[in-house]
Amino acid sequence: MHDHRSHSLLQQLPLTVSPFIHLPTAVTLPYSYQTLPLSLPPPSTAPPPGNPQGGYVVSPSGSFSTTPAAIMSSCQSLITHIQSQQKAKEQAIKDWEKSIEERELMEKRRVAPGYLDTELRILEPTRSTPAPASIPAPAAPAAAPPVQDRASGGGEELDRVFGKLGFQ
Repeated sequence: MHDHRSHSLLQQLPLTVSPFIHLPTAVTLPYSYQTLPLSLPPPSTAPPPGNPQGGYVVSPSGSFSTTPAAIMSSCQSLITHIQSQQKAKEQAIKDWEKSIEERELMEKRRVAPGYLDTELRILEPTRSTPAPASIPAPAAPAAAPPVQDRASGGGEELDRVFGKLGFQ
């Protein structure tokens, strides 16, 4: 047996002490230390004395006791109640969103009647008075009027087509 300090390779390794490593030390027990009992306490699943139903889940005050099966059935009924309420609320939200869409659609129909009711998306206005059958064309082309007549006659034709504008 060789001593590890005498080995030549171990003597070449430098040893450092880390400030983060603490070696275990002996623990001193307090004067009030008591040993654990060798026997286990009575099981918590045994029915409490004086309770003929046999419920072994007891409230801290001791006034209420029940069984795990009763707790599970009450949890299941609570889950089904919450799920039915959730479905009712989701349906109420869907109905509310549908009523909003219907109100918006009625407003759009009020603004543009007939636009959303047909597949035709280009609306054309209808004339309130019947259109003239045709504008009579001149029989023969006449000679061009003088320039001064054109200046005075052109405005009357524009007034007839576009209406009178109040430029001064």
